[in-house]
Amino acid sequence: MGLGVLDDRHLEHVPGTALLTDVVDADAHHHHGDLDTTVLRHAQKNGKDSDVLLVPQPSRSPNDPLNWPLWKKDLMLFIICIDTAVVGAWGPMISPGYGLMSEQFHMSYNALNGGLGWGIFLIGISCFFTNAMAVVWGRRPIFLLGNLLLFISSLWGYFAHSYGSLLASRLIGCIGMSPFEVLVTTTIADIYFVHQRGLRLAMWGLCLSVGVGGGGIISGYIIQDLGWNWTYGICAVLYGVFIPVLFFFCPETAYRRDAVFNTDQGTEDRAEHLAEEKLARLDEKNETVESLDRIETNITWSEPKASYWDDLKIFHGRQCDDAYWKVLVRPLFMLVFPQVLFSFFAYGLTTSWLIVVGSVLAQLFSAPPYNFSVSAIGLVSLSALIGSILGAFVTGPTADWVVKFMSRRNKGVYEPEFRLTLIVVVLILGGLSFFGFGLSLQAHDPWIAPVIFYGIQYFSVGFMNIAVYGYLTDCHRDKAPEAFAAINLRNIYSFGMNYFISSWLMSQGPGEVFSIVGGVHVFICLCAIPMYIFGKRCRSWTSRAKIFQVVMRA
Repeated sequence: MGLGVLDDRHLEHVPGTALLTDVVDADAHHHHGDLDTTVLRHAQKNGKDSDVLLVPQPSRSPNDPLNWPLWKKDLMLFIICIDTAVVGAWGPMISPGYGLMSEQFHMSYNALNGGLGWGIFLIGISCFFTNAMAVVWGRRPIFLLGNLLLFISSLWGYFAHSYGSLLASRLIGCIGMSPFEVLVTTTIADIYFVHQRGLRLAMWGLCLSVGVGGGGIISGYIIQDLGWNWTYGICAVLYGVFIPVLFFFCPETAYRRDAVFNTDQGTEDRAEHLAEEKLARLDEKNETVESLDRIETNITWSEPKASYWDDLKIFHGRQCDDAYWKVLVRPLFMLVFPQVLFSFFAYGLTTSWLIVVGSVLAQLFSAPPYNFSVSAIGLVSLSALIGSILGAFVTGPTADWVVKFMSRRNKGVYEPEFRLTLIVVVLILGGLSFFGFGLSLQAHDPWIAPVIFYGIQYFSVGFMNIAVYGYLTDCHRDKAPEAFAAINLRNIYSFGMNYFISSWLMSQGPGEVFSIVGGVHVFICLCAIPMYIFGKRCRSWTSRAKIFQVVMRA
């Protein structure tokens, strides 16, 4: 048993489990038990992470994204994350103006909120199509397509003056939003190693939350001073800038490398095989470990280094040999995987409730005793913004530290279930925030009370994002886009909640509504305990059972 994770009795190596740290002798020689790991690539030659192995092991090709300089990876991720923040703001940015818009369109608040919620439903469905396109033809063209659709939609939304026209424009835009639901985390898995992903997932989560939570702060003033159409006009300008920036600075990240380098995958110990293969190569040439880089470079750099102009090509050929329709339906089948099903409920319900809460802020705070103006309702999102920023600065370093700390305590072996330990924060603070938010509103407490609880919701959800996305990435990195598309079916749940949350609040009050939400949230978080204990056996089972093998090959 590895720190509470039950061992498997069937496979030599369970997919997801990986050798992450080894022992460094006084003479700088690395080993893990009897295995000589000096020949495997490490995070640092010297320093605190000199015992951390790179997972997966990068190939020696100059075109392998894992071999890109860290500044290039971080610059690309920074651009995509800022773009994601604008995408995150695009969806809920008009919610502070729902009261004014319901009067303009002669509709009830509930009808307007529910009708525009069709966009959330469409995101959940279109994720399947954009994900399959990204798996087959690459991430780069789909990111560009998503931005193009958002640009067209925003321009249309600026000129829309009827509910029907606005709804149509939002549906187009929601299709454009779908790549950012699954492909950013897939890109992180493409270019970063296991011990680096926590911080980058936190940065993505921060930008997404800043967009969702902080967009309302700005849009409240825009709607009050200029009208709701201008929120779309400004977004059109931003997307017009992002399209060329993405084109010139964000190359393709999908890459095919030899399976032996994927030490976190397969049912055999690939780390041992790779180390033995490299040692044998040294013996054949009667060389030392210090000469390994030169030997491997001469052998494996069979492809020329791609130029910057080559990287600018939108399409780089097929990235997957599977038929498009097979990749399209695979996420549905992956919901039978215990790891994916747990992630669907854990991540899906937690984030869906945040979307739902954001959609009813105008209803909750424009009514007595608060009587907030449109701009004041937008300022409520300042709490979410602060919570997101604080959460990102805590969760990122914590996630990567936990991975390395627990692996060292587990004799160097990393289990994806170690990521789930972060959910204890979500259990305590998330439960507190939902109960506190509803009960403080019900008791008509001063506005500061529900606003603080609203910020705590965003602080805690950052831990859930990293835990679930990190866990799924490490369990099914080779099928990560499909797994992420599967859990983003939660948008359908968000759509359903959007349709009746307003009337539910009116009939039962925020105290009872958010107490129910908080109770379900606590139950979902407690399900992480059996997932942590039995997760490795579940991964082994899904690797051995024929029904799951059929799904992975489908």
